[in-house]
Amino acid sequence: MSIRENIELFCNLDLTKYLEVLNQEFEAQTHPTQADAFIVEGIPFYTPKVQDDHISVLGFNKIPLPYPLLRALIEHPELAPDDTVVRWTQEQGLILESTLGELRELR
Repeated sequence: MSIRENIELFCNLDLTKYLEVLNQEFEAQTHPTQADAFIVEGIPFYTPKVQDDHISVLGFNKIPLPYPLLRALIEHPELAPDDTVVRWTQEQGLILESTLGELRELR
């Protein structure tokens, strides 16, 4: 059985700056064998992509997405505004749906 996780971000996110934060603070590295992919905390994910009205960050099969993908956005309000909707799913199941503002209040 394959499990696929996805984070959808409903905002205009500067992907270059987002990846810079992931690299500088969470030591994101280019995946050594998979094109258009990175690794954070030993966990791989595909390069974030613009999809119609949102940005999608897709995980590899059977591997959960790394928490720093969300943590970078929570800790860096300059990347995305408080009203950004975040939807984290596993296949068709909802893991989390909130705004960055609500998540920032929780830290």
